[in-house]
Amino acid sequence: MSSVNMKPSRYQAIARTIREGILSGRYTPGEKIPSIRRFADKLGCNKLTVHRAFEILKHEGLIENKVGSGSYVRFPEKVSAPRGIFDFHTDYLDESLFPYRKLQHIFNRLFEDEKAHALAPTPAEGDAGLIRVLSQFYHVPAEQMVIISGAQQGLDLVAKVFAAKLSDSMLFEDPTYPGAISLFKARHFVALQADGPDLAALKRKLRQTSIRLFYTMPTVHNPTGTAYGQKKKEAVADLARRHGYYIVEDDFLSEFRAQAGRRFVDICPEQTIHIKSLSQTTVSGIRLGFMVVPKNLFDKFLYAKYSSDIASFGLMQRCMREFFEQGHYRRHLKKVEKTIQIRKARLVELIDILDHLSVSPHQAGFSLWVRSDRPMASFPVPWSRGEDFSFSPHARCYFRLSFMHMDDKTFAKGVDYLMRLWR
Repeated sequence: MSSVNMKPSRYQAIARTIREGILSGRYTPGEKIPSIRRFADKLGCNKLTVHRAFEILKHEGLIENKVGSGSYVRFPEKVSAPRGIFDFHTDYLDESLFPYRKLQHIFNRLFEDEKAHALAPTPAEGDAGLIRVLSQFYHVPAEQMVIISGAQQGLDLVAKVFAAKLSDSMLFEDPTYPGAISLFKARHFVALQADGPDLAALKRKLRQTSIRLFYTMPTVHNPTGTAYGQKKKEAVADLARRHGYYIVEDDFLSEFRAQAGRRFVDICPEQTIHIKSLSQTTVSGIRLGFMVVPKNLFDKFLYAKYSSDIASFGLMQRCMREFFEQGHYRRHLKKVEKTIQIRKARLVELIDILDHLSVSPHQAGFSLWVRSDRPMASFPVPWSRGEDFSFSPHARCYFRLSFMHMDDKTFAKGVDYLMRLWR
C-alpha cells in the first residue's frame, strides 16, 4: 500500500492507542515498545501504516529510536519554571525571607580585609573553614566532606562516579524528585509507604535486579513531606550491607523536621552518600551544599568534582562560613520555621473545607502533597502535578502545593486565588 492511498484514520488510531498506553503508564519511560512488525502482525495491517503512527509519536516527543535496538518511550525533559503570579510550584525560599543584609555586611568586610585575596580559589574539596563549621553544625565527618554547588551537582557527581548502565542498576522511591528521574533515566521504583519504602517490594527488586544505588529522601521527602520510621531506616541499611548497594541520602530540608532521628549517614556511613543543599534553606542563588561520601569513594568523588568545575565559588564559601559562625543561619532557620507553620496552617484550613481535597498529617517542608478526588483543571496551573514525580497513574490524584516562594503579601493574595480556583 502506498502512502498516497493510506487511510489517515488507521495510522492515527494506532498512534492514539500507543499514546494512551504511554500516558496511562502501560509503557513507562525507558521501556522498549513492540516493534513495527509486531504491531502490524497483531493489528493485521501494513507495516507502513504502523511506521506512520510511529513517526507521529516521535514528532510528539513520546518515543525515540535507538539504532539497532528498536523504539523506546522517551523520558520527559522539563525545565522547572515559575508558573504565573502566584507561584505554588517552586519549592525554594523567596528572597524576601533571607537576611541578605547580614550576608552583605560579611561580603563587604571580607573585601575590606582581604582585598583581592577575597577572590582567591579554594581547594577542590572546599574551604577548610566552611567544611569545619558544616561538620559541626550537621554532625558529619569533615574528612569525608566535599563542598558542591547544590544537591543537583551532587547527583551529577554520583552519575559520573557510577557511570556504567546506571539507569539499569539504580532504585528510586515512587514518587520521587523529578530532577533525579531525568538525570538518571530512572526505571526501577519501589512504592513509598507512610513510614518509608515497601520492604517486601524492595526485597523483590534486590532479588530481580542488580542494584548498585538506592536514591532516597528519608527525612523530608519530596514531594510527600513524609519521613522514614527508624525501623525502616535500620532495615534499609541492613539490606544495603547485605546486598552491597550504596544509599544516596538526599537530606532535603531536615532542618524543618523535629526529632528526625538517626540518618543513614549515621547508621551505615560506609554505605551512604549523603547530599545536603544549602540553596534550599537559604535562597536558590546561593549555589552551595556538601556531600559526605564513604572513605573508599572519597578520591573518586574529589576527582569527579575537580573535573566538573575545579572548585565551587570561594568567596561565597567564606561568606557562608562566617554566616554560620555568627549564628545568622540558625536564627534564619527559626524565622523560616515560624513562617512555614503560619502558611501551612492557612492552606490546610482552606483544604479542610473542600470535600474533594485532602492532605495527610505530619508533612514537613515547604510544600503540601494534596490528594484530589476529582480531576484537576486541564489548563496551566500554579502548582506541580503529581505525574511530575511519578510514572504511576495513581500519582495523577495528587499535586504538590509549594508555599514559600512568595512574600507575605503575595501569599495572602495567592490563597484567595486558590479559593476561587478550587471552588
